[in-house]
Amino acid sequence: MMKKAMIWGISLAFVVTGVHAQSLDDAKKAIDAEQFAKAKGMLETLVKNKPKDGENYFYLGLVYVNNEHLDSALTLFDQGLAADPKNNLNKVGQGIVALYQDNASGATAKFAEATQKLKRKDYLELYHIGRAYIDAPEPDYKKAVEYLDQAKAKNSEDPMVPLALGDAYFGLKNASPAYVNYRDASSLDNTLTRARVQLQVITRLSHAWQEAIDGLKKIAGEVPDYAPTYRELAETYHAWANTATTIEDYNARNKEAVTYYKQYMDKTDYTVDSRIRYADFLVYVKDYAELQVQAAELAQLEDVNPKVLRYLGYSAYENKQFQESKDALDKLFTRMDAERIIPRDYLHLGLADIRLASQSEPVEEALFNEGIAQLKKAVAADSSIADDLNDVGKELFADKKFLSASKVFEIAASTPTSRNFIYDNFYLGYSAYYAVATKPVAQRGEAETALLHKADTAFGVVIEKAPTTQDAYLFRGNVNNLLEDSENPKGTAEPYFLKYIEMVKEKGDAEVQKNKARLVDAYSTIAVVSVKRGEYQKGRDLIGEILKLDPENTWAKSTLQYLEQETATSADTTTVQ
Repeated sequence: MMKKAMIWGISLAFVVTGVHAQSLDDAKKAIDAEQFAKAKGMLETLVKNKPKDGENYFYLGLVYVNNEHLDSALTLFDQGLAADPKNNLNKVGQGIVALYQDNASGATAKFAEATQKLKRKDYLELYHIGRAYIDAPEPDYKKAVEYLDQAKAKNSEDPMVPLALGDAYFGLKNASPAYVNYRDASSLDNTLTRARVQLQVITRLSHAWQEAIDGLKKIAGEVPDYAPTYRELAETYHAWANTATTIEDYNARNKEAVTYYKQYMDKTDYTVDSRIRYADFLVYVKDYAELQVQAAELAQLEDVNPKVLRYLGYSAYENKQFQESKDALDKLFTRMDAERIIPRDYLHLGLADIRLASQSEPVEEALFNEGIAQLKKAVAADSSIADDLNDVGKELFADKKFLSASKVFEIAASTPTSRNFIYDNFYLGYSAYYAVATKPVAQRGEAETALLHKADTAFGVVIEKAPTTQDAYLFRGNVNNLLEDSENPKGTAEPYFLKYIEMVKEKGDAEVQKNKARLVDAYSTIAVVSVKRGEYQKGRDLIGEILKLDPENTWAKSTLQYLEQETATSADTTTVQ
């Protein structure tokens, strides 16, 4: 599931009298409710009115961090430190930016600098460092616990500390201490809605879907304006959808998920940043129709986050608008920083190229091969993407684009962790075999020979991993038969055909009748090779098996008659001599 909005909340250290404290309090409440545009406006006013107060810069910087505007956040932290050099929070902020930029050593140095001269009761720096390790793109929950334990030792009355500890333990998949800390946070402040919500999230973790939904709905009824409750309802319905055993339940639960996420959006800011988070969610629930609407609207804005092009590309592809998908993703690759390109960007661009190339007859090979190159990049970066290629390959196979199908299956078949690994290898062999078998003999060359060897290897994998797959023996026999020297065959296909025949017969007459045509082909292929090798009696015996299956088989009758004549002629010649 997507990364949650960062939670900083309201520290008791700021709940004091005065207009300034109340205004900062309101801004932090807006942050906790994920109303970031509202919080941003409040904090900008505070910075303007109190330019020497470093705390205001810090919290405004955190809003920018949450919306992934790291350069702006760093500028604010630098300004805050210049305005209030004794306030260490902005040093923490500088470390947070480094952490988000994958600069672990820089973050550690800044955090050490911020905490080296803390007074006995100073704990906020420790709390925010712990919070940063939870919310970072690559969380370090153990480090978070270390800092938060130190913060708790200095101040055991601030409910935000056990709330953060609950999040850290939740990230460590340790539900028991997570529950205890959420409960402690709620006990310290019974108005802390986030703690109550997180207790229901733990209920969701145990797959008690309805109980979690009922609990969250109760919270929403009591605190209807608290937006995160609706987001958790959305995510609970989506998680529940992923366990559905029918497509109807899957669609119904995801429909509920989208409904609640819309309510979440209505109760936050509906800014560009929040709409992008909504788009993130639509990707997870696979609501590509709504995603395309949102992405198309966002794409019209100037200087919008380039990830909108990702959504536009993904949704257009899923809605079978392949040229629109390619156009959006090509733009994404030119506008997005290279380190922010994700494996599924390569996947969707590759798929769009493949679909477009396959619309031509014959297939537009150059574009198709560009698509294959993108798919290889995607799988190299994330091997789980190989799971998504099976359906694409099967569609190409069904369209009798056998060579194209083999190229797709080869990527997946080279990924042992793929959930379709055996199936993909079978289809690699299957499509590669038909790519050659359907091509006129005069047009076959080295490329076709290489394809047959790939097919042979692929069927070998299937036989090794799933030795009861009888068709793997049949088609491995067919492949080896095509690899034979037609004038001087060595009989390399025979063992595979015989194994196939044996497996079919072992299953009884019903299976024999079901596979009669294939059995006839197997026997006839071995018979032809046997005759070419001068093994006439073996040829007659094999043809006899064909006639048992199909007594009126014309080829078998004529071939048997030919063999009898050849044998008679050979015998007469011997007698004369």
